[in-house]
Amino acid sequence: MNLTGEKVILRTMEKEDRDMFSDLIKDPDTGKITGGYGCPLSYDRQMDWFGPLADSAGGLRRVIADRECPQKALGVIALSDIGPDRETGEIYIKVVKSARRKGFGEDAVRLLISYGFGGLGLNCVESHILERNIASRRLFEKCGFRLEETCRSSLHGSDVGEKVCCYRIWADRSPESPHPEPETSERDSI
Repeated sequence: MNLTGEKVILRTMEKEDRDMFSDLIKDPDTGKITGGYGCPLSYDRQMDWFGPLADSAGGLRRVIADRECPQKALGVIALSDIGPDRETGEIYIKVVKSARRKGFGEDAVRLLISYGFGGLGLNCVESHILERNIASRRLFEKCGFRLEETCRSSLHGSDVGEKVCCYRIWADRSPESPHPEPETSERDSI
């Protein structure tokens, strides 16, 4: 199932996305601002994280691709931790440096929350962002999320004890937007 926005397509991961995904996960600058892994991971280990929730009751993980060139992967986005009651889910996004500040991340977030509310029937979507990650905080605020609480990080490594901002958007308070219908694709996916 693919989701199509104004600038992006959220699609399943393909073999050709391997290098982008590996580079994104291993990038120390991205890890510093998102609380990612402190050490490089193997491709198999990365796929252990990405693969199981590609399409499952607990979540949806997708590659962010340029709508004009769907083979060009720009990052990853996930809607995870969806409980059996389908009340809430958590959104997570990482975009390659060359695609930042061009509207791709905003379109991807808006598209996935719209699908979460309309397609999955969620009531609330939240994101946990390190307080020092100003760019991500602004992105989520621009997409209608509101800061609802701040807590201390329980992440591993150097992020333990750092302030984390919990942003939420509620279905009954989200900006009006059409809920995307999934598209099917004949393409092979991993």
